[in-house]
Amino acid sequence: MAVELTLHMHGRIGGSTVIVARGDLDFAATDRFLVCVERALQPPPGTLYLNLQLVTFIDSSGVGALVAARKQAERAGSRLVLENLSDVLRRTLRTAGVRDSLGLPPE
Repeated sequence: MAVELTLHMHGRIGGSTVIVARGDLDFAATDRFLVCVERALQPPPGTLYLNLQLVTFIDSSGVGALVAARKQAERAGSRLVLENLSDVLRRTLRTAGVRDSLGLPPE
């Protein structure tokens, strides 16, 4: 059963912004996710953190949305950092071949 994605945005000391995602980052959620990223980048923070600790599932649409979010941040002059990835999410991104393009450290 799919778990609807919820997104919470808040600021950090130093002007960074954090988006905390919870649930499934799948086809049904990607549009909402990218709108949230767009809002978080206005005005552009120095760094936009995506806290993915509570993401329970990601499909190819979700992987594509993470890549698109990285590109949105670059166009806005911000840096996108993925944080608190589960082992399953790390493996999925490695298998999809996007680990390097998302700026994740080597394992």
